[in-house]
Amino acid sequence: MFKNELEIDVGRCLKALIKRKKFIALLTVLFFIIGLGLTLNVGDDKYSATATVYAAADGSYADATNAVTAMNAYLNVANSYKVSQRAALIIGRSDITAKDVQDSVYVSSSANKTSSSAISNFMNSSATIISFSATTTDAALSMEMADAMAQSYAIEMSEILNKDSVKTLDNAYTYNKTTNATLSAWKKRVEFMVVGFVLACLVVVLGEIFDRKVRTVREASIREELPVIGIIPDYKG
Repeated sequence: MFKNELEIDVGRCLKALIKRKKFIALLTVLFFIIGLGLTLNVGDDKYSATATVYAAADGSYADATNAVTAMNAYLNVANSYKVSQRAALIIGRSDITAKDVQDSVYVSSSANKTSSSAISNFMNSSATIISFSATTTDAALSMEMADAMAQSYAIEMSEILNKDSVKTLDNAYTYNKTTNATLSAWKKRVEFMVVGFVLACLVVVLGEIFDRKVRTVREASIREELPVIGIIPDYKG
């Protein structure tokens, strides 16, 4: 007893894709509609602004060095609830809480950036710059929040060090749009559409591959292992 082996005929699969193009188009459109429905609420654009602080050497070099050491040692203070609470008070808006500030601000330090350069490593150990990046749906609020956090942190460090050694280096003079809500929504919709298209093509191709119907002489003869006595032509009257 002969058993027909699984064989992938690329040409036949391509013909099947063309033949089932309406099914593929329908499933693609269906997935696009699903993606559209899930992203009707595109959300809001988001804006980021950054302010930085550093250890100023207004007094002695030792004071500045101590300030750098303290900034590195107490980096977690930069995004603490106490600093965020003071920043919220500086902003002075009833709709902005300390938790809002804490959740919206990302803190980074130049001391955490590794480098293969000995000069860079020395500068990082002798001078630290801390950045406060605020991201909200309001560009003006992002700048105000970043500045407030930098100011609040400088006040907190002055209380820890008993010296005014930590000061603002750069205020948040400008902002960047970090999230385009409409563009992000359309990307998701296109992704859904692509998934639908690929899924539809996969269904058609798999259906054609596992279809056991005999269509060619090669398939009828089990890859030409059986002798062919004759062929009845396809007659169209």
